[in-house]
Amino acid sequence: MMEQDYLDMVGQLKLKYDEIEAKMNSIERLEKIMKKDLITAFGVVRLLDHLMDTSVVPYDNEIVVLVEMLRGVLSDCVDRHILI
Repeated sequence: MMEQDYLDMVGQLKLKYDEIEAKMNSIERLEKIMKKDLITAFGVVRLLDHLMDTSVVPYDNEIVVLVEMLRGVLSDCVDRHILI
């Protein structure tokens, strides 16, 4: 009976390990997706900022300030969460 108890316990541990591993893989996939989205948003804001800087048509000051602030925030996020 002792051997059967041991085998049952090992089987339960294997199931728990597989469950945890599946959750970790899911979390890693979501993290990768979120990092890609953050990098994409940062790239779009950088392009928008460059477009506004090189444009001959003036933009409202409020728009310029918002884009600059967003670029700064996204730059900090990229530095903190991706380029660590």
